[in-house]
Amino acid sequence: MEGSNMASQANNSRRLSVNAAFMQDIKNDNRDLKILMDRLAVLTHPREAAANHWPELIQLFSDLNDQLALHFGLEEAYGYFDQALDADPEMSIAAETLRSQHAVLFEDSRHLAEAAAHACTGDAPIEGVTPEVTTAQEKVLVRYDSFVKQFHEHEEAELKLILDALDEDLGVGD
Repeated sequence: MEGSNMASQANNSRRLSVNAAFMQDIKNDNRDLKILMDRLAVLTHPREAAANHWPELIQLFSDLNDQLALHFGLEEAYGYFDQALDADPEMSIAAETLRSQHAVLFEDSRHLAEAAAHACTGDAPIEGVTPEVTTAQEKVLVRYDSFVKQFHEHEEAELKLILDALDEDLGVGD
């Protein structure tokens, strides 16, 4: 009896806690981030759209940086999977790796916003593209495409980690 009570206590210490206010904040943040990234996708592809909307893109890249500050801040402040990972060293390493990517992704988004603001003047246009996208603008757009890929991979890895932690906590049915 005592052994089963200790096992129950060990299982209870690893359980994910769900905070309703936190979940609402995350839900709102995810919706806002998706709307912003969807708008950026429309304006960056095809490239000709970007040239027509560069002033708006400058603002959207800045907004993306601000939204990512909120997004990563919420994830780190609430530590939404810390409790579930304490007992599993392998998951803890994965969580720390993902958490360390926040600073890198945030810094990349800041550099994108700065590069976009500087790319709107004084650069030669790319021939054959009408309206003309400048070389500097094209570099920003290529960097943004790479950033989006890295960000989506990061978010997918976080989701997988959370689901793995839930599987570990709740068990996987047959």
